[in-house]
Amino acid sequence: MLEILSHQYLKRFIRSHDIDWDHIYSFGRIISKCLQTNETYLINSEIFSTNIWQPALLISIFLFEENSTFVLSQDKINFLKNNYLGELKRLGLNFILENDQIIFSNHRVSFISLEKLLGDVNIFNARNHRIIFSGIENIKEDLKNYFRISFLKKNWFHNFEQASSKSQKIISTYNLLKKKFFLRKVLDSRSIFLDKEEINFLSNFFFENSSYSDQFLRVSNALSAGWACWVTLDDINFEWNFYLEPMDELSQIKHLLINNKFVFLSALREDNFFQKYLKKESLNIDLVMNFRSNFIENKILIYVPPRQMLPNNPMFTKNILDKSKKLIIFSKGLTLFLSDDVDLKLKFATELASIYGKRVLLENIPLFNNEILCASYTWWINNSYCIQSPEQIIIPLLPIPSIKEPINKLTISHNRNLSKDWFREFLLPEAIKKLERSISPLRKNAGKLIILDGRAHKRKWGRLILKSIQPSKQINYMLPYD
Repeated sequence: MLEILSHQYLKRFIRSHDIDWDHIYSFGRIISKCLQTNETYLINSEIFSTNIWQPALLISIFLFEENSTFVLSQDKINFLKNNYLGELKRLGLNFILENDQIIFSNHRVSFISLEKLLGDVNIFNARNHRIIFSGIENIKEDLKNYFRISFLKKNWFHNFEQASSKSQKIISTYNLLKKKFFLRKVLDSRSIFLDKEEINFLSNFFFENSSYSDQFLRVSNALSAGWACWVTLDDINFEWNFYLEPMDELSQIKHLLINNKFVFLSALREDNFFQKYLKKESLNIDLVMNFRSNFIENKILIYVPPRQMLPNNPMFTKNILDKSKKLIIFSKGLTLFLSDDVDLKLKFATELASIYGKRVLLENIPLFNNEILCASYTWWINNSYCIQSPEQIIIPLLPIPSIKEPINKLTISHNRNLSKDWFREFLLPEAIKKLERSISPLRKNAGKLIILDGRAHKRKWGRLILKSIQPSKQINYMLPYD
């Protein structure tokens, strides 16, 4: 009955709104069906990077006469409140909006961001609650950002009383550790990794002083839970900072996932990463569905020079700069240069700016069609929705996570101790996911993807990355060189 009723309401809504998505009715029926079952669905579609799918979902959860929660970013909450709620009221859906809650006579729908969800004890500890979770493609990064603890000098001396014995003990401990860590400093490295003895010392110290502040209690709980931790040295101020992060973020919300019913929405074309992510915690999805977006999907044209240098070659940087300059000469549209290597990105932008002047942008929104944008993968992923599809994307280095990052280094060490293939189980999936999200706009215009990392051809895992790009077509020649 819910499927029929939601279809009728959606049909009336679409009559007065121009919604350019052929699958909106099917999507609405799937949401209605899932709401009435005890199953967990994962729905993948690049349409979720837009807002045009929201009316179909809202109508279904509004008509479903049980309490439910819709998890989405605060920006999207504000958008649907300003654009859709009034229209849905005019359809005859009688509700009151109060503090991001849609209140009906028999039930209510809560709009909530992930940060507020994780901090809401009532929802976080709910059972058999229906939760619609959008933006699931970002879940790992979002959980990392939420749970990460940055314990700075000011956190040591919060509510500080100079005369108290506890305060004197904290001062003494802080200075003792500062001296110890700076004596261990290695040239060109700001990070210090702790041994078991040091971790045990800190664990006991924060446990004994957990009543001192909320931050002390958080650190104590994190250390007792076995979170990854490291120290970063501040050479300028001669101070040190303590960082903690869960090795497995999903384990922190496992009981939420086990005790409730979910509809997961991923803006990836096919989100195989989230399924594997859940399986690590012995969590399963009952049904996975993929919907095409509202554009005709074209094949991405991939070009990888057959004799391309490896990144460890001393001539690698000069080689990719020379080839990139030639590629730009023949480009009439937007050229995007992606690199997480800050030095390489800045060098590339500087060299091109000396030739093309203001056409070259460094992580700024382009205003004209023929500009050259240099950006990190993360910046591009976060801003690509408001930028035209590039004519070509040039990638000098595949986005393998840096093993210099403390959390990555500790995760690799942890996986190695468990005799796991840390490269293929940790680094490679992260690289494929980041690449997939970065190049998805090329499907709209059959754009070109140029990979100048020799490992794409010369390493088995590099060929695996190329194979993961779908739909695609590899080309063997591209002006002005082959």
